Amino acid sequence: MYATGVSQYGQMTAGSFCYIGPQGIVHGTTLTLLNAGRKYLGTTDDLAGKLFVTAGLGGMSGAQAKAAVVCGAVTIVAEVSEEAVDKRHAQGWVLEKTSDLDECLRLAASAVAEKRGTSIAYHGNVVDLWERLAQDSKR
Repeated sequence: MYATGVSQYGQMTAGSFCYIGPQGIVHGTTLTLLNAGRKYLGTTDDLAGKLFVTAGLGGMSGAQAKAAVVCGAVTIVAEVSEEAVDKRHAQGWVLEKTSDLDECLRLAASAVAEKRGTSIAYHGNVVDLWERLAQDSKR
């Protein structure tokens, strides 16, 4: 069952040897995202054209953005620390960065329309991002 990707032991950070380090976190997060897409969105192959919103770029959190791109999703990661945004961008964990919410949403909408996987670090509060997304969804 483990070899087919339908089970895993413990938590991804140190649950089993294969999940130690950033590469393991990306692997485990990729499987989690793909399976969530299958279960809740009815996807079969990838997450192309889907928006994934999350928060935090400290510690091992860069894995969320990298895994989502591997899955083909458009990812926005909100982070209040400019230092963390700059570091993760310089390291390649996120592909784009902005502190302008309008620009962030334009970048995301363009990538969703193109079904182009990308990751956007939004330097700002995730609450502001969620509120804006909720407001825009009512239009």
